[in-house]
Amino acid sequence: MTLRSKLIHAALLAATAAVPAAWAQVQEPAPPAQEYPSPATESQMPPGSEMDRATPAPGSDSAAAANITDEKIEKFADAYVAVQTIQEKAATDLQTAEDPAQADQVKANAESDMIAAVEKSGLNVDEFNQIVETMTANADVRERVAAKLQERQGGG
Repeated sequence: MTLRSKLIHAALLAATAAVPAAWAQVQEPAPPAQEYPSPATESQMPPGSEMDRATPAPGSDSAAAANITDEKIEKFADAYVAVQTIQEKAATDLQTAEDPAQADQVKANAESDMIAAVEKSGLNVDEFNQIVETMTANADVRERVAAKLQERQGGG
């Protein structure tokens, strides 16, 4: 699995954890972590790595939040819903994989599908991940994203 897809997985997990409880109640529970490959942690990444650079500096969350337009929030919500669907399907497919080669193929397909879904939304993977990171540090952005996700879940 590539660093980009690990960041998508980490971003998706962080986004799920970051949205308010009201929205989380609408969601089905995420598959247990052991069913899907775990994302890389900062301690596993070499210093100066992409994950290291993507971590916002203290005090920069308000500046980053100011750069997240409503249009980007819309695109992020579209990408998030698509990535979540792909991840859930992959987790189910991994449960039924008959051998390691088949499991690797499921993971590879999910990885490319998630990257494609993010890019189809109009964001690149780095933008997607940056929004997630900003959400974890900025309640305003978290609330804006949660509102868009609720619209998509509730149809309104």
